[in-house]
Formats: sequence, C-alpha cells, structure tokens
Amino acid sequence: MRAGQWRSRVAGALLSALALTWLVPVHAARGIDAQHQPAAPAHMDWFDPEAATPAKGWTPIERSEIDDSRVVLLVHGLDEPGTVWDALAPELASHKLTAVRFEYPNDQAIAFSAEQFDEALVELRTKGVEEVWIVAHSMGGLVTLDALTRDGFDRTRWPEVKRVVTLGTPMGGSMLAPVRFVAELREHAFRALQDGTLNEDDIDHMSDDGQGQAGRDLTPGSAFLTELHSRPRPERVAITAIVADVPKPTAAGITQAILDNTPDTISTDPDTRQAVRDFGAWTSRWVGEAVDLIGDGVVDADSSRSAWTSDIVPVRALHRSMITRVPCPVRGDAEPPAIAIILDRIEADLAAE
Repeated sequence: MRAGQWRSRVAGALLSALALTWLVPVHAARGIDAQHQPAAPAHMDWFDPEAATPAKGWTPIERSEIDDSRVVLLVHGLDEPGTVWDALAPELASHKLTAVRFEYPNDQAIAFSAEQFDEALVELRTKGVEEVWIVAHSMGGLVTLDALTRDGFDRTRWPEVKRVVTLGTPMGGSMLAPVRFVAELREHAFRALQDGTLNEDDIDHMSDDGQGQAGRDLTPGSAFLTELHSRPRPERVAITAIVADVPKPTAAGITQAILDNTPDTISTDPDTRQAVRDFGAWTSRWVGEAVDLIGDGVVDADSSRSAWTSDIVPVRALHRSMITRVPCPVRGDAEPPAIAIILDRIEADLAAE
C-alpha cells in the first residue's frame, strides 16, 4: 500500500471514529452462522481506585483481591472501545463498592457471550463473592438477561444477583443494525490510540473486523430476540431499565439554530432568511420522526423498555452519554445521569438487607 493511500485510510478511520464518540451503535453481521464462529476467551478486570487515571485502573482479576460483599459487575455492549465505565467505576469505589468489568469478544453470538458470562459468575462465587449487582450497557443487557433466563445454566453456582440495571439495552433490537462498520472504525481507532500506536496493521483490522453473529442477533425480529422474549421473567431479580428520553426538536428551535449559525452577509437578506425558516420547518419534521424511531441515537425509542421491567427510568442523554462524560448535545455539562440512579438503586438494596 502506498504511503498516501495509508495516510488517507488512517485519516478516514479517525474522522469516523472521533465523529461518533458519543455513539455505540448496535449492528448487523455479514452472514457468519453462530455455530461456525468459535468463542474467544473472556476475562474480568478489577478497578483500582488508586490508579492515576480510570483507564489505567483495571487489573486482571487473577491478580487482585475481591471484596466479597459489595461487587458490581459491569457488562459492556457491542464494539465498545473500553472507556464506557471510566466515569462510573470511580464513583462506585467512592461508595465502597468493588467494580469488576466483564470483557468478552462482543462480535460473537450473544449466546456464546452469555455462556462466558455464566462462567465469570461461577468464578466470582469461587472467590467468595456472595452477592452481585449487574450493570449492563446496550447489548450487555441482552447478554445478562440471556444468562439469567436460559435453561441449562446452574445459577446456584453464582453469587446472588441482587439487581440488574440495563442502560439503553435494545430489548427489541436496533434499527441501526446495517451500519456496523462505523462502530468498528471507532472501536479499533480508540483502542489503537489508547495503546499509543497506530500502524497499518491497525487499519487492516478495522477493515477485517465485524464478521460476528452479534449484530444479526440484534436485528429487530431476529431468532435470538424472539426466543429470548418467549421465556419467563427472571425470578427473584430486580431489574431497572435506564432509557433515553430525548426531547423532540421544534421547528422554531431548529430554524433559530440555523439562523444563528448563518453568516451575517447571508442572513441579512430577507429572501434568504425566509428560505432558512422554511428549511428549518421541513427539517424539524424529519428530525422529529428520527427521534421517535431512534430514541437515543442508537436504540429505538421503545426498544429499551421490556415487559420484564417495571422500574423504568428515563434520562435526558444519548446512548453513551447517559453513563460517560463524552460531549452530549442533550445532557449538556451535567453529569452522566445514569450514575446517580445506579448508586441509588444499589444503596436501596443494601438498606433493605
């Protein structure tokens, strides 16, 4: 590959990645059957609050002592570059809660990931953990609920699951399934930059990744989702669903925003200003429909709600910004709203014991 071509691919990948720092899409696969895709190893990391930065605070669980009384197990979603828990983990630690994250090869079939999740919970129990709270972002909620409801798992070998908190989990799937490649670019670009290097191999991986079954499982009406929802609700487990409640823009608001950002030399012309107003009114209609369809930028407005969940908490934030401090046009400068809700539910459970 010529140097110019390589630089062009790097620039394109990074621009796509950085433009979507607030988005963790849920996507489609490219035709690989689950039975033909082997499951790669999964692992767990413990968060050390004494680390210089949250990103450096994760230590493989084999090298750490686990507090056996107050463990919060964190389950990421699809194509997550590793930063989704950087705001939550220190807050958990400040409340004397032990944060452990479950890391799994998220492109594979959700059923494979649920099997690895079962093994992780068994491992926690062997380390003396008796109770666990599970916080799961996006597809991680489906991994969790699959493990909680599928026949064949011996859940008596787990710690007691006190509560599951799902964050923007696409219970009914996601309409963004066809755009998986965008998140693949973001995932690998961020991972490469975190490693401090970005070379031609990284760019090749960005092109080659994304062959997994998970995206197909997340497509609305998939066999996985249909079978999952045919099961009874998990017994004796409280479930909280934190969902995005994004305000729908108005024609007046969009028009004013466009006018405010129109150069003075253009916006002073009466005919141009009227054209801008007309454009704003037209734009607001299709933007409003998009908000109805894709409620938080990734997950359908109704998809993150489930008949299994009675404790549903709406928040003003987008898919990632509800739990991370990425820039958010909806949340503004406020703290990620899901953090306080998670802490509230855990503290209520502890007080009830």
